[in-house]
Amino acid sequence: MQYRIARQFPDEIFNQSEDVNISLYVPTNWDPTETEGDKILFGNMIRHIEKQLDDLVDKNKKQDMIDTLKTIKDDRLLWNQRLEGFGIFMNQNDCVIYIMLNPVNEMAIVGQRFHTKPLFKDMQGLDEYQVLAIDRQSFNLYEGNRTGFREIIQAEGEPRTIQDFLGNEYTESYLAQGSYGGAGAKAMFHGHKSKKDEVDKDIERYLKQVDKYVYEHYSKDSGKPLILFALPEYHHVFKNHSKNIYLLEEGIKKSPHELKMKELKKEAWNIIEPRYQQRIKELTNRYEKAYQQDLAHDKLPLIAKAAITGRVETLIVEAFRQIPGRIDEQNGMLVPKSQHNTKVDDALDDLIDIVYQNGGTVVVIPEESMPTDTGACAVYRF
Repeated sequence: MQYRIARQFPDEIFNQSEDVNISLYVPTNWDPTETEGDKILFGNMIRHIEKQLDDLVDKNKKQDMIDTLKTIKDDRLLWNQRLEGFGIFMNQNDCVIYIMLNPVNEMAIVGQRFHTKPLFKDMQGLDEYQVLAIDRQSFNLYEGNRTGFREIIQAEGEPRTIQDFLGNEYTESYLAQGSYGGAGAKAMFHGHKSKKDEVDKDIERYLKQVDKYVYEHYSKDSGKPLILFALPEYHHVFKNHSKNIYLLEEGIKKSPHELKMKELKKEAWNIIEPRYQQRIKELTNRYEKAYQQDLAHDKLPLIAKAAITGRVETLIVEAFRQIPGRIDEQNGMLVPKSQHNTKVDDALDDLIDIVYQNGGTVVVIPEESMPTDTGACAVYRF
């Protein structure tokens, strides 16, 4: 079975109907000397999954799933990314990996549904953004939120340099070849325009193609605000031609070689934070207005009953909050916490899945920004 790194959220795997779904959250360390220890932990998690798969899938399919996880364990490029952790989601036919921005707790679960709350916390916040760092030779992409920040590792074969985008046309177009002195005379080269003019045109074409590529392959899928990080002279040219609707007017006008990762994260957050606070304010104002019109609530049992009938348009969940128990999807009742599976008996996790499956939006925000103190609130469609 092939696996892939997710570029969008939610991935198509969450819409597939399978009886056996594997959810793995694998914590990792930034220190490269700890990588082997991380892999040992992941190996133990694989063995735990292997036992859980007994009697759930046939022998050959089980072996295929376990072999895929072992291949992930040996994927050096994946483990060299210096990240906070993986979210791995697998069924009998598909496997997708999310690179987590925030630290995750170890978790290995086989069930009828994927365990998605940690992923929603990581991917569905209002504080998500991406950074495009570009110079005259190549570009890099980063993504972050309030707490996490990482480089997006591009897949093998993806264009990254000006040569990748312009090919043979790069650096040669400013020369024109002609012959003087009749047939057989030695060919001579002369410039119709200055080299600088043609190089500037090369860079302009390169910037336009990078803009198109980043939009088509990253921004369009993620929907995250994009910050341009480049020398001041590139900002006007790039933004003048950009078709990326997610590109912000503000940018970081410095050389991509000038800032370290920690400094880049700080500069990016200075741009994103006012927007984040405004989006929080708009979201909470919307909830409060809907509440006054009896189109919103913050009591979990009432939200659950509305969720199973598809009435929840937007679910707002408090990050890191857990409510012991699970939700009965037949009637929306809260079922007391099981003593046998303490890691997954969280009613908020069930609620997130129900809302998402019924076409609702889920937003995770920090405790201090929540408009209520119950752990969740919802705006209804009707």
